[in-house]
Amino acid sequence: MGTKFQIKICGIKDLPTLELCHELGVDFVGLNFSPRSPRKIDEKLAAELLSIRHKPGFPKVVFLFFENATNEILQITKQFSPDLIQLIRGDQFVSTELWDSLTIQKQLLPAIRIQSPIVSDEELEPRSPLVILDSFQKGLGGGSGHTFPWEYVTNVKRPYLLAGGITPENVQLALKSLKPTGIDVASGVETEGKKDPNKIKELVHNVRNL
Repeated sequence: MGTKFQIKICGIKDLPTLELCHELGVDFVGLNFSPRSPRKIDEKLAAELLSIRHKPGFPKVVFLFFENATNEILQITKQFSPDLIQLIRGDQFVSTELWDSLTIQKQLLPAIRIQSPIVSDEELEPRSPLVILDSFQKGLGGGSGHTFPWEYVTNVKRPYLLAGGITPENVQLALKSLKPTGIDVASGVETEGKKDPNKIKELVHNVRNL
């Protein structure tokens, strides 16, 4: 099986889904703390989910924040020590100081919502080893299920995870068309707003067998 593409499953809210992602060898799992998201979890649930983090080969843990207060971000990340912190470029609540500090510490996983063709990789947070390229939906930090025109990023050479409307059905086309580092999926593996184990299995299978 192929393993060259990385997989991030975001917006996990229950232990069985997290255990499945670990079992399937997913690269990143995302926990969402944004007050604007239907996938928002609290610290109590985060503690429950991360109780299995000690298992060998556990995915990298990413905490997503969008329109959270800075002190909340700092408090939650200090409590749980995620591997990466996902912030959305353009989030009015995020200060330049916080963005730069996390960048310097190599903790920032920046998400950039694509609205026009990318001409140069310099537009895409070159100080960060990896970025997420997502669709733009006003008031949302991601997870909308909408794609953006993939031709906007055909010239991108730097490492990135493609997000925005990725599903088990279109993931192979996306990977063949753009050859990103990997994909970031939330709503694309859900049924009626809940993570669907069969869709997660299908997505991982389709990525690994490309």
